[in-house]
Amino acid sequence: MRRKQQPSVGASRQTKRSVLVVDDAEIIRRGITAIISAEPDFSICDFAGNEATAVKLLERHQPDLLPLDLSLGHRDGVQFLKDIAGRFVGTRIIALSDYGDPLYVTRTLRAGAAGYLTKHPSAAQLITTLRTVAADDTLLRASRKASQREVRPQAGAPARTIASLIDRELHVFRLIGTGLGTSRIAQELGLSRKTIETYREHIKLKLSYPNAEALLKGALDWAALSQNGSPDTRKDRGNPR
Repeated sequence: MRRKQQPSVGASRQTKRSVLVVDDAEIIRRGITAIISAEPDFSICDFAGNEATAVKLLERHQPDLLPLDLSLGHRDGVQFLKDIAGRFVGTRIIALSDYGDPLYVTRTLRAGAAGYLTKHPSAAQLITTLRTVAADDTLLRASRKASQREVRPQAGAPARTIASLIDRELHVFRLIGTGLGTSRIAQELGLSRKTIETYREHIKLKLSYPNAEALLKGALDWAALSQNGSPDTRKDRGNPR
C-alpha cells in the first residue's frame, strides 16, 4: 500500500503575528489596520480607540504586537504604555507619536516600548518596524541618543533643558504646547486645577520662565520643534480656557 506523503516542515504554514491596533482617530486606525491586514505574516486580532477598550482587548487576545497612539485624546500615553508594558509582557509595543524629540523618544523606550515611529510613517516603514520588533529588535526613526533639546530660557537665566522635568511635568508641558489652558488640562488628565497649577509653577521654576506668557511661548516653541515642523492634523487642539 502506498504511504501517504507527509508535508515537510518547510512547507508548513507560516505563523502569523497577531496585532492589536490602538488609535483614537478612526480613519487612522482603519488605515493602519488595512495596511497590516494586507501582509501575509500578520493578522489583525482587533482594534481599539481608547485605553479602557485597549486593556479589555489585550486581556482577551494577548497579541504579539501593539501599535499604540501615544495621544489618546490628551491622556498621558507614556504612562499608559508603562502600565500595559508591565502587565502584558508578551506583547511588544510600537509607539506612534507626533513628537520626535530625542528626550521624549528615550522616555518612551524606557517606559517599555520596543519601537518608536513619528507620524506619519509610510506603509513600508510601518511594516518594516513591525517585522523588526517581532524579531526582537528595535527600530527607531528618531535618534536613540538621549540628546537634550534646549528650550529657550529667559535672558540672563541659566540655561535649562526639559530633561529636568519629571514625566508628568513633561506631559503637562506638552499639553500647554498644544494650546490647552489649565482647566482643560485638568479635565483631560482627571486632576484638579490646583494640581495642574502646581505643575505649571514647577515647570516655570525649572525652565526659568518668569510668567505664564513665557511658559506658553516656550511650550509652543518646543512642540513645534518636536514635531519636526509637521503640523498635527489628527487631533483637535481645543480651545484654551
